[in-house]
Amino acid sequence: MKCRLFSAAILAAAIATFSACKKSQEKPAYAKADDVFAAHAILTQTFSGDASTGFTITGAKGTKIIFPAKAFRDGNGNVVSGNVTIKLKEVLSKKDVMFSGVMTESHGQLLESGGELEVKAQKDGADLQIMPDTLVRVEVPKVMNNKDMQLFVLGKRDQGQGGSGGQQPPANPNTWVPAPYAPFGNGPNSYTFSLPGFTWVNCDRFYSDPNPKTTITVSPVFQDNNQVNNLQVMLVFKSIATVITLPFDYGSNKFQSYQNSLPIGLQADLVIVGKDSDGYIQFGTQLITISANLHVDAPIHRATQAEVDAFLSTVQ
Repeated sequence: MKCRLFSAAILAAAIATFSACKKSQEKPAYAKADDVFAAHAILTQTFSGDASTGFTITGAKGTKIIFPAKAFRDGNGNVVSGNVTIKLKEVLSKKDVMFSGVMTESHGQLLESGGELEVKAQKDGADLQIMPDTLVRVEVPKVMNNKDMQLFVLGKRDQGQGGSGGQQPPANPNTWVPAPYAPFGNGPNSYTFSLPGFTWVNCDRFYSDPNPKTTITVSPVFQDNNQVNNLQVMLVFKSIATVITLPFDYGSNKFQSYQNSLPIGLQADLVIVGKDSDGYIQFGTQLITISANLHVDAPIHRATQAEVDAFLSTVQ
């Protein structure tokens, strides 16, 4: 009887050991890159209203847009009547900026953002424009910033704004430029302005810092798969509402900030992200302090959804 009990005990221990080994060898539930990007994509909100009488829309994050009567014209310049469709994207946090594809910089200069919007108008699938001398009032809630701002619109980047001395084109050919004429209101709870057109607009201001400026470079360090596409390096700044990407410089074979654009002493989360050959997300983050001619080796690895979400929960 004792031998049988002893044998049973050994068998139970062996099963427990085997189960533990098997569990330890199970692969983590790595996230597909497309699923991560889709989960955090900026929502396109759709509204409709009567162009003849005018109407008001309010976005999910609080943006309010007031369209007066007869505010729309078609491609031939004719006044539009009847129902029109409005499409709105609200970018009102640094996390939103990360997934918007529209970063807070103007020709390599840092911007502090109070919120970005994309507004489009259509009738029967055709794009519309705002009638001349028509004021479409926009109110953006102050959930991202509370500083004095001005209005910027998305424009084309100047020639020669490459990653290193203008030798290579930037990853994004667009950049923010100050609106040519845009009275701007800084109320207690919202920024107010007249919509200059159906496009991307931004409540922004140039970031002013007395510290010396420098250029930094970043090299990816692949930990499990060097076949990574759509690789992107971002800086998510801690103390300002600013997110930028670092263009890739083909001369140095590194990601590089715009020349002498980053104030020494600022802290930021350096984020590197991409999609590997199996479709999984490649991801890495580290906290850095900008110093003169800083170079960063940035580890990047296959990540789980939980790991990505844990970092994003820290981005305010």
